[in-house]
Amino acid sequence: MISFSREQNILGQFALAGLILGNIFIFQLKALAIILALLFIWLNSRKLADIFAADIHQGFKNLVGFLIIIAYISLTYTLAYHVYQIDFWVFLFTFLSIPIIVEVFSYFKNSRHYFLANLKLSPPSLQHLRRNLLPILVIVFDIILLVGLQKSTSIGIIRSPWELLGQKFWTVFTLSNFFLLLSIIDQSSRKNILLISFHFFVLASIGIILYPLGFGYDSFIHAAVIKVIDQTGTIEPRLFLYIGQYGLTFFFGQIFQIDPLVVNKWLLPIIFAIIWPASVFYGLRYGFKWPFSISYLASCWSLVIGFNFAVMTTPQNLAYVFVAMMVFLLPIIIKKSLPLFFPWLISAMTMAVHPLGGVPLFFLSAYISILRIKKFPKLRKMLLGLNFFGALLGLPLLFAIYQRLNHISWPEIITPQIGSFFRLPDFYWHNTFSFPLDMFHNLANNFFWLYSILFLLGLYFIYQNSKYIFFQRLFYLLLVIFVNYVLAALFLSFNLQINYQKDAYLERLLYLLLIATLPVFLTTFYFLWQHTLKTKKAFFGKTLLLLLSLLLVSVSTYFSYPIYDRLGNSKSFNVSASDLKTVILIDQHSQGEPYIVLANQMVGAAAIDSFGFAHYYNDNFYYSMPLGSDNIYQNYLAMIEQEASRQEAISAMDKTQVDRLYFVVNNYWHSAKQAIAQASVSADQKILVDQGVNTIFVYQR
Repeated sequence: MISFSREQNILGQFALAGLILGNIFIFQLKALAIILALLFIWLNSRKLADIFAADIHQGFKNLVGFLIIIAYISLTYTLAYHVYQIDFWVFLFTFLSIPIIVEVFSYFKNSRHYFLANLKLSPPSLQHLRRNLLPILVIVFDIILLVGLQKSTSIGIIRSPWELLGQKFWTVFTLSNFFLLLSIIDQSSRKNILLISFHFFVLASIGIILYPLGFGYDSFIHAAVIKVIDQTGTIEPRLFLYIGQYGLTFFFGQIFQIDPLVVNKWLLPIIFAIIWPASVFYGLRYGFKWPFSISYLASCWSLVIGFNFAVMTTPQNLAYVFVAMMVFLLPIIIKKSLPLFFPWLISAMTMAVHPLGGVPLFFLSAYISILRIKKFPKLRKMLLGLNFFGALLGLPLLFAIYQRLNHISWPEIITPQIGSFFRLPDFYWHNTFSFPLDMFHNLANNFFWLYSILFLLGLYFIYQNSKYIFFQRLFYLLLVIFVNYVLAALFLSFNLQINYQKDAYLERLLYLLLIATLPVFLTTFYFLWQHTLKTKKAFFGKTLLLLLSLLLVSVSTYFSYPIYDRLGNSKSFNVSASDLKTVILIDQHSQGEPYIVLANQMVGAAAIDSFGFAHYYNDNFYYSMPLGSDNIYQNYLAMIEQEASRQEAISAMDKTQVDRLYFVVNNYWHSAKQAIAQASVSADQKILVDQGVNTIFVYQR
């Protein structure tokens, strides 16, 4: 255990800040930057936890402090963006103010700080080797996975990452999961949430490593915005959303001396790996008082709802992590082990990142705060009613107002559609004699029914064992999100989205609901398996639990990424080297003349990656994008799906008032042969890219 005097703490802060700034301006050593930045974050996280969360378990303290720091960074950058701009001065202010604020609070709270309190050095022994063998095997196999992924990267078209990974990957993957789960179930093995966090990081990194040119469509959009803000300090038109995430990207990029685009790519997988399993474990262990082993195992079972949101950094996906964290920390917040400002701070940060997650957390924080009003029961009752009413209408109103601000009329926004709401998913059963593919798809396709049954069983266990008091605040959040979803599904149309994306916001609400139901689902897991884990000789039961857990993690991982197999096709493609070459060829061919491009959204993402938001013509982005109901993407769909005619090309040029159009056909598109044959007749010129991987057709008015 190490402790320092007040003067030594302040001196250390100044010295560390000076070293970091000296490295930024003079030395510019990246390895040193990473070491110093990690030390800066760890030191101040630990001190903030000592100040504001002294009653929190030691293992969770640093995470609480880290959350306070990232919330402060996120909100500071958001405020700076709206009143000034984002530049180095904002970083410098944020960076220097963190240790100053920490030391001021430490002084007034008279806090003592102890470091390395749990560090125990002892000579190695056979007993230590036995306890650490399984965790070491997990780390070894996870590192092998990372190396294997790095060797399997591709810049070509990837319909699914599983096309690039063969039997060797799945063997190592299975062994890694097996040893992790066995280390949790085996009572004599050492357990540590950091081991699970590292494993979660590996799972969430598969797509980023395999797709070196970029993974997902939205990530390119946000990367382009980050480029513009990095160069100019702002972006026009000014954004009212997302800056909370961008602030973290810019701050960490500066302090770690890493390109902000690289930081943005890895931001969510790292934050997910740090926050998600730790929140689940500590919430269950110290909030619900579950035993250690079943709390550790439950953090793995929390992957039952998939983690496809965690593989690509976007504001909405980052907001999911903060919502999940609040859901599992609710019992600890209710016990007042965390100060009341903590949920408000997380809510504000989430709001700055994305209001779809921030709005429910705002009303939840208000609900918790109002319940603590004891002296004025009538006021409390009135405020609870107002808060509940506002919470039920919060997100539907937000959706409606957002569309109205984008010039969608009220009759188009509010359109009752009761008939389609009550359709339940069908039950599927694949029997193609392809094991385990049939089993994977049967579990995934019937997820609604399986999860609903286990959720209802969890409610029964909660009622039977009189555990309602632990879930009271959670049920409030569940009811709020459920009613929000019902109202939005029944009464709102989302006409800012193209037809096949109109349900995107409803699907996001559904996922929020899934996150909020996780503690109830895991309660079923707890009551079904707690006796098995407690019993030393329950070999058959533990073996069955191990196999089920292994199956759950494997299925979750498989379906968290795009799939392409005999039973399913996500129809998800990536930006390829050919797409990047295509957009550059088009720009060169245009010779500076105005033009538009009809192409799928991944080609558009390649253009944004190469040229940013270069041109708009008559309120249309010059590459067709799947937004709205009457833009040039509709012309692209008509050209690629129906008939690649000159008349359709002229229609798109009329919309944008330009005289040159490029129509791009990717050879993987299901109607590519038909479109190429038709466009070869109707177009003025044809250009092949990479021997026909992409074909460019030129139309001139």
